[in-house]
Amino acid sequence: MVRIAVLVSGGGTNLQALIDAALENKIDGEIVFVASNRMKAYGLERARNHNIKAECIKDQNLLISRLKEEKIDLI
Repeated sequence: MVRIAVLVSGGGTNLQALIDAALENKIDGEIVFVASNRMKAYGLERARNHNIKAECIKDQNLLISRLKEEKIDLI
């Protein structure tokens, strides 16, 4: 199964569409990580509501490191 990360900047409506598709087995993957550079991005809360790791990361090098740690296949 493909390990997916989603980057969000605001409300996370595209994230929600991906979460719904994953729950309905319409995609062969699992959303395992969500990141935003905005602490108050609602997309982070959407992720947490679905037990998906979610973090506010403002440093590009830290983001790349976290994506590698999570063994992400697709962003």
